[in-house]
Amino acid sequence: MQQAAPLLTRIPRLSRFGWLMALYAENHARLTRLFAPARLGTGSYVSSVGDGLDLRLDVLERHRYTLELRLTYDLRDPVTGEPDPSAFLRLYNDARQVEATHCSVGRRGQYVIGL
Repeated sequence: MQQAAPLLTRIPRLSRFGWLMALYAENHARLTRLFAPARLGTGSYVSSVGDGLDLRLDVLERHRYTLELRLTYDLRDPVTGEPDPSAFLRLYNDARQVEATHCSVGRRGQYVIGL
């Protein structure tokens, strides 16, 4: 009769760095499935499903192995007129990873999350 291995030995342990790289790869898979940004030229693109909460992707710059992107809901901060909230992303085509380089949340968002 075989005994089941303890749960800790069956699940591989990831280092913090390994976990972060896996998260970057998951971000790439999700973003690619939603927008396929590697095929897009510089400009703005919108994903809309009719619920009034459109998702906008701005392709800011294209480089040989990377794309600089801004991902935001199609909402504007009433004070600044900037998209709110926004996440600036760097997509690595060769490594199939996406990292968030920085985020900006307007005054309305800061009020909601309590900053």
